[in-house]
Amino acid sequence: MRQDARGLTLLELLVAIAVMGVLLGVGVPSFKNLQRRMRADTTFHVLTASLTLARTTAVKNHSYVSVCPSSDGHRCRNDAVWQDGWIVFSDPHREDHPRSAAEILDRVGAIGDELTLQSTAGRIRVRFTADGWAYGSNLSIRLCSPEKSRMLGQVIVNNAGRPRTERYASLKSCPHAP
Repeated sequence: MRQDARGLTLLELLVAIAVMGVLLGVGVPSFKNLQRRMRADTTFHVLTASLTLARTTAVKNHSYVSVCPSSDGHRCRNDAVWQDGWIVFSDPHREDHPRSAAEILDRVGAIGDELTLQSTAGRIRVRFTADGWAYGSNLSIRLCSPEKSRMLGQVIVNNAGRPRTERYASLKSCPHAP
């Protein structure tokens, strides 16, 4: 008595592997682009939330609050590089760094290696006053993808202290670091 053989033939197995290879070849780059877009969206949201926290805290406490780039989460950097993280801190004495850890209101870590985040030359930090304003020139923080040096968008803080986000669907070149 002969039993029916179960399983795949060699030809069926090769066809299945070929189909899987094509699907992976198409799907993996799309997944990487999706991850990059999600990371960019998250960066925009977190940065805008940090700026809004600083502004509302300044108004609520009738005091100065600053936001600056920070690599270690304790002290401000003196350059325009924000992708390593940033801090929000109470700044009653209008200094360039928080005096103690107790003054730090929020810390955000690095955004990852796939994206760059840099402010424009001339203004690397923002200080909100007790009335919520951010006097001085506008602060623009650009988010760029290393892929073809493409600018994905920017967060802009105007003199009135309002942060807003601009996102770009079309290809815009990202200016080099200041």
